[in-house]
Amino acid sequence: MKSRNRPLPEPELRAILRAADEIIAQGGRTLLSKILKGSKDRKLLELKLDRNPSYGFYRDLSLEQITAKVDHMIRTGFLETKMLGELPVIVFSPRGWMVERERRAEELLREWDYWLENNLTPSSMEYLKERNRGMIFLFLYKILCTGNKKYIPYLAIWERTDSKKVQAEIRNVIEALQQRDGMDDDQWGRLLQERSKTLLPGSKDPIILACRKCGDPFLFDDKNPGYYTSDGLCFPDQCVNCQEDARRHL
Repeated sequence: MKSRNRPLPEPELRAILRAADEIIAQGGRTLLSKILKGSKDRKLLELKLDRNPSYGFYRDLSLEQITAKVDHMIRTGFLETKMLGELPVIVFSPRGWMVERERRAEELLREWDYWLENNLTPSSMEYLKERNRGMIFLFLYKILCTGNKKYIPYLAIWERTDSKKVQAEIRNVIEALQQRDGMDDDQWGRLLQERSKTLLPGSKDPIILACRKCGDPFLFDDKNPGYYTSDGLCFPDQCVNCQEDARRHL
């Protein structure tokens, strides 16, 4: 029973969520499985889903095996289904979207790094304008956490094109990066903590996790900056009480 409720390994979990991102509220379990299989299905190719980074991730598995993994993602609370007319379609659960949102923000940061390494300067940042606001703020938080002024020219281009609310947050990040050299680590840490209050998006729906040690449910604090790492979003596997108990016995 425990293995039925244990999430898939991190690389698989992220790959399935990335594949699902392209068809959220539009396609179902079968289409998602075909993306992961690397299918040459005509509809899939017409929708250009073969360009998805997770296309063919499970190319060596059968569609039946892949669908079983998709169903496991639903059972463990990372994906959900809802009815679109008479057809069930895939949607993110709050927990699944939190993982995918973090990965997409990380993709944006890696894209900027590539541009900078190759001396590429985009003429516009319009491509960021219609993105999910929570993901965009998380992207800004990741830039801020680097403490690196190399991103300022790109931020300045972006600041000219977005909404006033996003412009204000971009300006705050630019000013913080400009001040970094004059701050010690404690001052910088306090600034990151303060900026996390507005840049880390909270989920509209509470995310409940099960404690690995005592089994009790506990609320995941999705605005805690300690859970956002360069290796991805880190979910605690123990409740606060069990964490404190473990520390007392060290």
